[in-house]
Amino acid sequence: MKIASWNVNSVRARILNVLDYLKKDKPDILFLQEIKTENINFPSEEFKQAGYMSFVYGQKSYNGVAFLSKIKIENINQDFIKDDLKQSRILTGDIKIKNKKIRLINI
Repeated sequence: MKIASWNVNSVRARILNVLDYLKKDKPDILFLQEIKTENINFPSEEFKQAGYMSFVYGQKSYNGVAFLSKIKIENINQDFIKDDLKQSRILTGDIKIKNKKIRLINI
């Protein structure tokens, strides 16, 4: 299994770079940080066409995290750590590999 992480600094500005990386390196899961967009504007359809599900915790103009995954991620949680400033910085979820639950934490 290949899991990668990328501080993308605006997913919409780097969409072609991300799609190129997914095509070339084929990670099973990609963690994205600083997506800098709200969930509604996240390019989920483009990633779906590339074979990836999107799990997003976005925020307008800054912050925001996401998982792009070929594998089903369950128990997505945006409240792993309480943030008084309500910033979208941490996303967690669970995957199963060989009947073993593994927690993913994207900070």
